[in-house]
Amino acid sequence: MKRIIIPLNFCIILLLSPLLSAAEGNKIDSNLQWSPQETTRNIAIKNLSVTSNASFHWIRLMGAESPHVHDSHDLTVFIFSGTSAIHFSEKTIMMHPGDLIEIPRGTWHWAENHGPSPTQAYAIFHPPFDGKDKRIQENP
Repeated sequence: MKRIIIPLNFCIILLLSPLLSAAEGNKIDSNLQWSPQETTRNIAIKNLSVTSNASFHWIRLMGAESPHVHDSHDLTVFIFSGTSAIHFSEKTIMMHPGDLIEIPRGTWHWAENHGPSPTQAYAIFHPPFDGKDKRIQENP
């Protein structure tokens, strides 16, 4: 039997295709718009849905987040628009639209917007993120 391997980024695009087709500027779809108050924040997050295995979030990053660790959650981030740097203890990775990154639990990291426009990203936490597993840590 012949095995077919589908790249993870293609699977993510298929999963997100309803959002991708409507993603433009400040508007993702009619239900996902940033309020004037959210557009003034460095970071704004919309919780989209939760299953028993994962939670799904839309993120708008204009500034930078604090360096931190998620001790109990794996994180996958897909960049829709904007340019951001994801900083790790040993390296920095520049992220552009269409890029996907996986951040395993226990990994020290932080994101910083690097463009004139905000970065908009789709984030998946496994297991579902309850907002409590974010340990601020300035140095790894």
